[in-house]
Order: sequence, then structure tokens, then C-alpha cells
Amino acid sequence: MTSHADLGMAERIAHVLREQIITGELAMGTRLSEREIAERLSVSRAPVREALPILEAEGFVSSSRRRAAVVHTFTLTDASELFDLRAQIEPLAARLAAVRASEGADLSGIRQSLDVAHAPVADASPSARNSDLHEEIIKLAGHSLLERMSGLLSGRVRWLFRLTPERDTSSMWDEHREMVDAIAAGSADLAALLASAHVERGRIESMPLLAERLPAEPPRARRRRRAAA
Repeated sequence: MTSHADLGMAERIAHVLREQIITGELAMGTRLSEREIAERLSVSRAPVREALPILEAEGFVSSSRRRAAVVHTFTLTDASELFDLRAQIEPLAARLAAVRASEGADLSGIRQSLDVAHAPVADASPSARNSDLHEEIIKLAGHSLLERMSGLLSGRVRWLFRLTPERDTSSMWDEHREMVDAIAAGSADLAALLASAHVERGRIESMPLLAERLPAEPPRARRRRRAAA
């Protein structure tokens, strides 16, 4: 039976491995040995065993009954599906956030995230800074189910941003500023339209870059040859 302490440790281990996957420290296709991870992180194997299913549910790890878990290979299909979901979630979040702003909600979170995105600090990557702003907009929306669904996607969205670092430009910050201004003004329709255009522009600019860097489909697992009788 898994204890609350083990679950807490598993979540912390999942966080460490997630960040290592997003940054590329753990490359796609890397075999994830429970024993090696436990030794590297100076923990027992039990919480590592609990951490891997967390990452698999989030799409960072792939496994099968007969083979060890491996870091998932991000594909063009994965990227396209993420843009599909973002195109639905982010305009809704922007609309709801604008409605709440018109009702007097605190805007300090999105304004601070916008400032950080424009004037990056040394220890925050572009993928983290961009994701932080989007997550603050979703938080401001005040929709618990939307926030929960977005939480399952946020790590993979950061992973996606990390794969196209050249898109972290001043024009992206201008798009973010326009969205924040519309939300702050309580302009729900405009905020939703700007969020939709922002995601679609990201799709148009990112997919050709990703086509040069990602496979269309995950690699097939190699079958082990049976030993000769």
C-alpha cells in the first residue's frame, strides 16, 4: 500500500524528471531504469515506480508490459494535437479572464508574468516564461475544470515551446501585451479573438520548424531476437 509520504516523494521525482525531459537533459527515447534513477536521485525505487505513471499520464513517458519505460518521442502529431487543444482552451480562458477583470478581479498575476516575459530573468527559460503567462490567464479565468485540464497540458506545452526557441521574439511579447490589455479592459470578445490568433500564428510559424526536428510518428520498438535453440 502506497503511503502519503511516498506519493509526495513520487510527485517530487516526477517534477525533476519532467524538467529534465523538457530541457533535453533526458533525451527522447532514453530508457528510464528505476534503479538508475533511484541511485541518481538518492531515493528508493518505490517512489520512482510511482513517479513514472504520473509522467506517462502526462505524455512524457511511454511504456509497455514487456519493455522498460522510455522518454516519449515528441512527434509532429503530438504538436498538432497540442495546437488543436490550445486553440479551444486559450480563447475560452482569455474570455473568462476578461469577464472576471470587468468584475474587479486582481490582475497583478498576469501583469507580473507579462513583465517577466518582456524582461526575462536569468534563471527563467523562454518556454517557462511564456507558459507562466498563459497559466496566469487560465488561473484568472476562475474556471476550476479548465484549470485542471490545462494543468495536464502545461508541461507538454512548455516542451513544445522549448523545441522552437527562435520564436521567443519581441513580436510574441507584443501579442501577449495585446491580450493582457484586452483582458484588463474587460473586452471579452477581443481577448478571445487575440488569443485565438496568437495560437494560430504559433501553429503556422512553429510547424515548419518542427517538421525539420521531429518525426511524424514515434519510432517502432525493436523486437528482441530469440536466442538460437
